[in-house]
Amino acid sequence: MKVKTLFSILLFTFTIVFPTNIFSQNFKFINTGHIEVLGTYSDIKKGEALWGYNIFGYICPSLKIDPTLYLIPLYTLEYKRLRQFISEEEGIVQYTNYLTHNLTLGLRKEFKKNWFIKISTLGTWNYVKETKDEDWGEGLYDYRDAGVSLDFRHRIRTEKTFENYTWGFEYFRRKYPNFQSLLSIGMPSAPEKNEKDFDGYKFSFGWERATSEGLKFYIKPYLLLKFFLDKHLLNEDGTLNSSKKRKDTLLNLDWGISFPLTEKIRFFLDNNYSYNYSKLGYYDSKNTLILTDDKFIPRYYYYQSFLISPSLEYIYPLEGEKEISLKLGFSFLYKDYFDRKAQTESGTYSQKDQRDLEYELSAALSFPITKKLNWLIRYSYTWARSNQRYEAYYRYNYDTYLIEAGFSLNF
Repeated sequence: MKVKTLFSILLFTFTIVFPTNIFSQNFKFINTGHIEVLGTYSDIKKGEALWGYNIFGYICPSLKIDPTLYLIPLYTLEYKRLRQFISEEEGIVQYTNYLTHNLTLGLRKEFKKNWFIKISTLGTWNYVKETKDEDWGEGLYDYRDAGVSLDFRHRIRTEKTFENYTWGFEYFRRKYPNFQSLLSIGMPSAPEKNEKDFDGYKFSFGWERATSEGLKFYIKPYLLLKFFLDKHLLNEDGTLNSSKKRKDTLLNLDWGISFPLTEKIRFFLDNNYSYNYSKLGYYDSKNTLILTDDKFIPRYYYYQSFLISPSLEYIYPLEGEKEISLKLGFSFLYKDYFDRKAQTESGTYSQKDQRDLEYELSAALSFPITKKLNWLIRYSYTWARSNQRYEAYYRYNYDTYLIEAGFSLNF
């Protein structure tokens, strides 16, 4: 589905849901944004260090059409050059360069007091580089999204509490333009041309609650259904099942709580649970011509993961609505595959299912220069351990260090 088509759907829906002469109103632009520019030093144990940068920012030049109606464009940019590991569904890949553009255009209407509806189009362009010799747009895992979303929100405010409820639906198509072409070198007649492309249908809910005593709680589950466009299931002999295509179901739950321990110290606990069900298997030919050493693994992408991330933040207030912030955090990620078997360093399969563990220690200091400009210093140390020892193509056991320093600006 093209972006132009999605935008046409948005405008058509808007004229039906909001039948009002918006052009008779007094428009008002409200511009908000944020940018972070940091220099980085990153290193991998038994690897090479890298000086780089981490740039993040967004801009939201909203148009207030009337007190209940807003046009909200949002552009987000993330640009990194540092040593980092990103988990893809096939395995964990090391990258040095990462670039993401995200653009949404939404129309929000308060159709009843404290009830809101928002219709949006969205687009994402994600690029990665594994080596400095690659050009942008040539990454194996580059992808782009185009989609639409519909969201409802309800706010409840009393003297002592504030609650926010959200319900959402999103459709998007994700395309990996380079994945098939890179894997199919020497196979011009490969039966699957777009094996990672899929249509996604996302159903979400959210609840947030805050009290006058400073207690905050949130829970945000979503269900994502993936219908792959050109990926068929595998038979046990490695041949394609031409009558059945891949379908995945991802259940994700984010929840957390925060509260003040003292006047200046606040505790945070953020958690995540993910459950991905897939019937797609994996046929490992071991890159040999003989069949006796081949291995078929059913439901190769079937897993669950748990993340727990506690942190403490110390706030020291200054004059002029400025404050110094120091945050210390720890996170632990456990990923459990139901059928994927761990391998030895030589590639021999064991009888144990693969288990991945990741730990991270982090510290962040924010010091105000002005009310909107802050100096930032961040440090993180991440170490990953797994019973998957075969790392010819992907990495499962590593230690990384990252130091960042720079500034952030709100406007």
